[in-house]
Amino acid sequence: MEEIIIYVAGNPDLYPMEYYDEDTETYQGVIPQLLEQFSKQSNYKIIYYNKVSKDERAQLAANRQVDLISGCVDAESFEHTDNDSIVVFETVKNGKPVSYKLYFSDVAPKSLKADLQNYFAGVTQEVKTGILVDVKEHTPIKSRSLILDSIISLSLAVLILITAVILLVRKYRHKLKIYEQNKETDEITAIGNTDHLVRYYNSLLNDKNRILYSMFCFYVDTDRMERMSSHQETNEFLKYTAMILQDYTLETDVLARVSEVGFILLKLSEGQDIDEWIIPALERIRSFSENNGKAYSCDIAAGVYHLKSDDRDLNEMIFNSWQSAMSAYREKLDYKICSDEMVNRFIEERKLQADISRGFENEEFLLYIQFYVDAHSYKIVGGEALSRWQHPEKGFLTPERFVPLMEREDMISRMDYYSLEKACSFLDKLSQEGVKNFFLSCNFSRKTFSSADFVKECKGIIEKHKFDRKMLVFEITESTSVRNISQVHKNANELKELGIRILLDDFGEGFTSFFDLQEYPVDGLKLDKNLVDNINTEKGKTILKSMAGIGHELNLTILAEGIERDEQITELQKIDCDIIQGFRFHYPIPEWEAQSEILQQKQ
Repeated sequence: MEEIIIYVAGNPDLYPMEYYDEDTETYQGVIPQLLEQFSKQSNYKIIYYNKVSKDERAQLAANRQVDLISGCVDAESFEHTDNDSIVVFETVKNGKPVSYKLYFSDVAPKSLKADLQNYFAGVTQEVKTGILVDVKEHTPIKSRSLILDSIISLSLAVLILITAVILLVRKYRHKLKIYEQNKETDEITAIGNTDHLVRYYNSLLNDKNRILYSMFCFYVDTDRMERMSSHQETNEFLKYTAMILQDYTLETDVLARVSEVGFILLKLSEGQDIDEWIIPALERIRSFSENNGKAYSCDIAAGVYHLKSDDRDLNEMIFNSWQSAMSAYREKLDYKICSDEMVNRFIEERKLQADISRGFENEEFLLYIQFYVDAHSYKIVGGEALSRWQHPEKGFLTPERFVPLMEREDMISRMDYYSLEKACSFLDKLSQEGVKNFFLSCNFSRKTFSSADFVKECKGIIEKHKFDRKMLVFEITESTSVRNISQVHKNANELKELGIRILLDDFGEGFTSFFDLQEYPVDGLKLDKNLVDNINTEKGKTILKSMAGIGHELNLTILAEGIERDEQITELQKIDCDIIQGFRFHYPIPEWEAQSEILQQKQ
């Protein structure tokens, strides 16, 4: 028989009939125990709402979030409930009869009332009294002040024993509660983390109120911010963002930081105009740089996913809102609502994710090379290793289609080492043809380059090949070096000992560039493309000339990328740039075609 879930709004302050135990974060008392027995004897699963800072039964009933309203006395009434009720327990208080009842909401299954009536008809008064006595005996001391009647009296010796046991249990529960709270708390922002979101999602949402909620994902470009400022300042911005979002988080909502770059706000949003609150929230968050006298901007965008009645997978909802936020960020929008068309596209991406492992096994990922040329003779002197995916069904895919998927699936390191293997094999072929003056640069994700086993993994791949090690160049980006500085420094030095050259990529984009020059044993600098794009301005010329001058003073090779116009070439030649790369000279080409061109030039 199919299980039917029944949601109950409990009375947190009706000891001993029903009350909320803060130590165990569960409802206790006579009524919960009776309902638990009913659940065991039927196909109904009873679930209490656990968020009970106050009596929320009226609100839950009005929102149609529950099937049963429990712990009701004679004088109480609620919206959207049946006139009929079930009496659970009857007693006398101050000489007057008192009935404790269950009310049914208008969304409760039709069969529930009859089934409960049949159950309670078979529960004797002796059974109910026995449960009541048991509740009295196992209630924490702090709840005894709520006792309305004294049904039993205990001897002093037994009372002392019970008190001692309760104190020990309370101490253990308190420690356990602190542990659970810490486990669900984000260390930087002090708000909830993913575990926190999962727990409250499971307790707050059900089939009756799901469509009233929307999921808001806020994407923060922390990589860019760290390059423009520092790790500590980025953390301060994350704390500030959390504080602002908390101002827009109501009791019916859940806020959590779910990744290094993202916040999720699960919000009861029926009838709300999104613009009325999300635009002011984003403006307040972006004001961080201005309020703190910073020269950089704080980039943040939001994605919105309206929950549907058949949504069950929380990860799927997070994914949809996350992708919408990324899309809004790329399009420079404040926020973007996830449409059915977007969901279908996301589903296709998920299918693509499932093909990644097969792609590695079948070697569907191909090595492509974009040449570097001498800035004056335009002769090919090296190349950058790039990847393309020759998918058997979807055709030719560029990195922007599959690299983000690999990062989300924690497969990017596998891609990095796979690409290194391809690059080393290519250099082997050139070496066998007598080519000695061509270098190939390889990019690695931040996670890969900063890992403790990075050099060991690279060494295992490189030692299988016989090319001259100076032909291989590894690129470090500023975003790589921001975190795990000591490990990246150690890795870079050990790579130098293997004979591999190091190139500092995106030089000049952030404030850490000159620190990196002192910290890492680099052989060359690749100027940031944004600076190269502004080379025709007086300020741009001055900045690039200064950077190139510093590099040459340190005996470093100066490279520039993204060259598309002749005037860029002219200005780069004036500042003695050594090597340039861009569509003005060469597009990325497959390795076999690149090998052919290199050998032709050798002749």
